[in-house]
Amino acid sequence: MATEQRTQRRARPIAGTRPTVRLDEQFARDLAVLMQTGDDLTTAMRTAVGIVANLYRTAWHHEIVPVGTAPTLDAYKFVEKPPVVGPPSLPWVTHEGPVWTPSSRPTSADDGRRQQPPTQPSYRQQARRPLARP
Repeated sequence: MATEQRTQRRARPIAGTRPTVRLDEQFARDLAVLMQTGDDLTTAMRTAVGIVANLYRTAWHHEIVPVGTAPTLDAYKFVEKPPVVGPPSLPWVTHEGPVWTPSSRPTSADDGRRQQPPTQPSYRQQARRPLARP
């Protein structure tokens, strides 16, 4: 009699374990594409799984497909990843107000507006100012 083999196909992954993944030709080519960004194999696999997991979560949350069903991606939008990863630097403050360093990243639209240096009035704007009288 054949004994029943327990498959790990549907088993939940356990954090801290080291899964074994067999690479076929297509999987190896796909990972090589992801690794062209400078990521190592582990980071490339984590990135890929994270993207797909977020796709599934979003589709299930918005009830586009039932939970447990793999959604099909219809469209997507590309955005460039920010060059600096990690928490933004905070500005240092002088008597004139906050001073943003080049490493400071805006964390919101409001921070982005504050980071812009004040612009000097143009020649025409200066000409429209009333003259100061003594």
